[in-house]
Amino acid sequence: MEAKFTPQAKKLWEALEPRTKMFALNTVWCSDCEKSTSMAELGGRVNGGELVLHGKCSTCGGQVARHVDSA
Repeated sequence: MEAKFTPQAKKLWEALEPRTKMFALNTVWCSDCEKSTSMAELGGRVNGGELVLHGKCSTCGGQVARHVDSA
């Protein structure tokens, strides 16, 4: 499945270093699993000028989201 990003979010995501991307994707809290996991079926939007990723927990398939620091 292709990632679904808003145009502005895609620009912010593509500007991040690969290391930062991997960290963001692999340190997501799932409230259903009650643990840190990784994100699948990635998408993104901008909220208040900051990138917010959304997708599914790679363990249970529940909805997860993560704010990505731009600094």
